[in-house]
Amino acid sequence: MASGTFQRCRCFLVGLLLLLVAARPAAGEQKPDAYIIRISGVITQAYSEAVKRKMEFAREQGADTVILELDTPGGTVGDSTDLADYIFQLEDVRVIAYVHPQAFSGGTMVALACDEIYIDASVGKMGDVAPIAPTGEIMGEKIQSPVRETMCSYARARGYPEALVKAMVTPEIEVYRVQMQDEPEGHYTYMTSRRIDTMTEEDRDKIIEKKLIVAVGELLTMHADRAVEYGFARKAVRSPQELFDILELDSRRVARLYLTPSERMLTFLDTFSPFLIVAGFVLLFMELSNPGFGLPGILGVACFVAFFVIKYTLHYARLLEIAIFVVGLILLLVEILVIPGFGVVGVTGIVLLFISLVLAFQEFDIPRTTGETLAFQYNLLKVTGSFAGTVVAIAVLVRLLPSLPVLGRIVLRADLSAATVGQIGEMHTPGLSKMVGQVGVALTPLRPAGRAEFDDRVLDVLTEGEFIEKGVRVQIHGISGNKVVVRPQRQA
Repeated sequence: MASGTFQRCRCFLVGLLLLLVAARPAAGEQKPDAYIIRISGVITQAYSEAVKRKMEFAREQGADTVILELDTPGGTVGDSTDLADYIFQLEDVRVIAYVHPQAFSGGTMVALACDEIYIDASVGKMGDVAPIAPTGEIMGEKIQSPVRETMCSYARARGYPEALVKAMVTPEIEVYRVQMQDEPEGHYTYMTSRRIDTMTEEDRDKIIEKKLIVAVGELLTMHADRAVEYGFARKAVRSPQELFDILELDSRRVARLYLTPSERMLTFLDTFSPFLIVAGFVLLFMELSNPGFGLPGILGVACFVAFFVIKYTLHYARLLEIAIFVVGLILLLVEILVIPGFGVVGVTGIVLLFISLVLAFQEFDIPRTTGETLAFQYNLLKVTGSFAGTVVAIAVLVRLLPSLPVLGRIVLRADLSAATVGQIGEMHTPGLSKMVGQVGVALTPLRPAGRAEFDDRVLDVLTEGEFIEKGVRVQIHGISGNKVVVRPQRQA
């Protein structure tokens, strides 16, 4: 019996050892020569960081080549520029852009930053890098100029036609294909109409052919054949295998890197960062409109916690930004709840909130490069838009809450037509019903909730929605549930 047990244990151990040996990489087994990273969907801050992490992993593994398979409509100016600048500065690895099937806007910017571009022969498209505002309109020259300069710096390094790159960004730029007398047959130069107009008469006389490529009011967008003709794509390919053959890569030694579920979730949540800001402020406003601390306040705090958790995970927000935000929020609440009027403390709180949120959207403090300047400008726009959205949302809520039964119960607006004296209120605060009509003094600003004193008795009170400054004499007008409803004392 013991011998049989020993025999079984020995067989088990031998089998386990063989399994471990089989699972161990063979001696001398080589790592992949190249990695493919697919960029699909909108390029957000989280997505940009995830792609950079994958590229860093490929470099750590000693890969010679990284292929970025692009299928993206682009993304925000700052996030696309951040990723493109990172790629452009890499020197120890060859980065290939494979447009499959399309790369517009920020996707084209990323492609230009790569060492080479290849494009799907059947459905490949790229171009149209005009920066678009949230309203859907093309942003002005202040934003277009740094975008053009960034892309032209890529074009100069990679040998792409700068005039055509500019025409991808600004619709007012007109581009011609020009052949000069001293150029070999079939060799063309792409020039803007402005450059042609500033040429000397002698140089203009050397033009033997001029063809309009991009008219005023258009943005350059290219299919595969045009991308090759204009000198952007090295070749239009019909399959990934054809691309591997051109790059002299063994497909068996090309591995794909995928975003992890957590990275995908983070990318998805980061899209809603501005909405978390708006929701947080609106919910806190709803909480301040009600005495005590309830569900709106908890949800508001949760929105800001979620925002900073996302940014902290992306390594954008640090403890400094979080501390500045907390201090700003405290100052704003002190101004609203304690100090009469609205002055320096409140303004300082708003400024600190604004600064902390802008810094939480970026890795740098002060922009020093063109890409950082673009990111900074766009982050200013996002936070400003969030503040403006908060103001609009609060204005709408103030107007609609009384007519919305569910929200009307969350943010109380006392209706004296339903106010009663005694009974429910009497159950919570004995003797309260006898105080109706009594006059006291507001101990805090009533916005609309606060505290007031009536003959040495301090009560939590609520107005009908109006704001009453500290020190104003108020009169108890009625009881709504366990709420003491007051009005300013009218002068006789």
